[in-house]
Amino acid sequence: MSNSMSVPSRIKPTSVTSQLVTNILIGLALLGGVSSPNPIESIWTCALLMLILRWFWWQYAPGIMLFCLIIPFIEIHTSLVEANQAKLTLDELFFGTGGKTFWMSSLALLAVALGVRTVWAMQSFKPNFSLDALKSAAQRIQHHRLIIAFFSATFFSQAMDQLIPYSSSLRQLEVYASGVSDAILLLLASKFMVDRKHGWMVIIIFTYLIAVSFYSFFSSWKDPLTVLLVAALIRISSFGMRDFLRLSPILAPAILLLFIWQNVKGEYRQFLNGGKFSQRVVVSQSEALTKFQDLATDAVSSQILFSERTLDQTYRRVGYLEYFSSAVAHVPAEIDHENGNLLLSNLEFALIPRFLSPNKGLKDDKAKVEKYTDFYFGTYGGSSFSLGHYCEAYIDWGRWGMAIQLFIYGIIGGGLYMIITWRTSTLNPLLGLGILWICMKPWGTFQQDMISMTGSLVWSSVCHLLIFFPIYRLTNTWIQGDTT
Repeated sequence: MSNSMSVPSRIKPTSVTSQLVTNILIGLALLGGVSSPNPIESIWTCALLMLILRWFWWQYAPGIMLFCLIIPFIEIHTSLVEANQAKLTLDELFFGTGGKTFWMSSLALLAVALGVRTVWAMQSFKPNFSLDALKSAAQRIQHHRLIIAFFSATFFSQAMDQLIPYSSSLRQLEVYASGVSDAILLLLASKFMVDRKHGWMVIIIFTYLIAVSFYSFFSSWKDPLTVLLVAALIRISSFGMRDFLRLSPILAPAILLLFIWQNVKGEYRQFLNGGKFSQRVVVSQSEALTKFQDLATDAVSSQILFSERTLDQTYRRVGYLEYFSSAVAHVPAEIDHENGNLLLSNLEFALIPRFLSPNKGLKDDKAKVEKYTDFYFGTYGGSSFSLGHYCEAYIDWGRWGMAIQLFIYGIIGGGLYMIITWRTSTLNPLLGLGILWICMKPWGTFQQDMISMTGSLVWSSVCHLLIFFPIYRLTNTWIQGDTT
């Protein structure tokens, strides 16, 4: 069935968002930033945020590209909040190089944004994701069929997980198959945000997904909440206090869970892996969730949920300048720039399948962090480590070459964005948003290393735009009740 996406049109951005938010940002910059140990960095941070909002609020699709740029913005600039609260300069916070690292990272993010805007300014296809078009799309979807489609996709990915051995060369296909249910989940949430129907069903599904997400070493509770947040942006073409209050049912639980997780994750992970230095879960789901409930209840009832220690841990969990700053202190002072060798080796590892390169070895992020920084982790296996692809770009080229590489990265992201919207233009626009989300999500990061980011971005796009696309066509027909 064709739809209104076949008529190109462009959503015009609102004025920054609203005067209220503008005033708040200016007020924070003047009152907090000027008197902080990092005044110029604080004012710049507010200005960059306002620029990103102006450029990407409701541009071609609600929330998705904006979210892909806000995530690295948060990962870069959270360390500034930490430094200001501790009354330290960024150099004092991180190895004498924190300030330099901050500016390189923040300006590189601006280069990424400029790359996206460059592509969008040159292309002619502009998909129609107006609110009216999305309301019309929601009306064409039969809700009970949508629910069946979501659980069928979930069952499909779980079945592949059981059928494909972990060591199989097809294992990655199973990993990306789970994205089909994630795309339909965003469709489900977006439909609710547009038509406000079947709210209890949506609440039950998302509550269940958040609960069972804690049965893993690296809990994925953020994913369902992120989907809800991105979907909620569909109805917000301008941003004021009322819109902020509408987001509070999503933001408040997310913040609470973040602090609970920071308090309990150490003890909880030791319970999951039986006290071993591994990431393997050795307890049942019921045992794990009961343990998490007990730990969470203790954390909420205690006086340490929002303690200074927890707050510091949260800053380091959200912000990712620490390893980068240490790398800046060592490259090129102790280790020469790689001049593209790191990039080439990363792309080779990410893009050449293992069955074509059986001797390429295993990915070892810890070894890479130890090589380029002053961090040493020994045999510890209880967490994950990553320099981040911004940092790896610096290690290859230095500050200016890094900015050029990330400008190209922005061009690639903007181009892929438009390719996906063109590819999905014959589908229901809400399903198109789901596919756009699942393909673009790996692109929107600061802290992921080049291998992880490139592998996820390329193979996810191949799977969802080619291999799995017939499934999306069938889903599109099924949920709309088409018989043609």
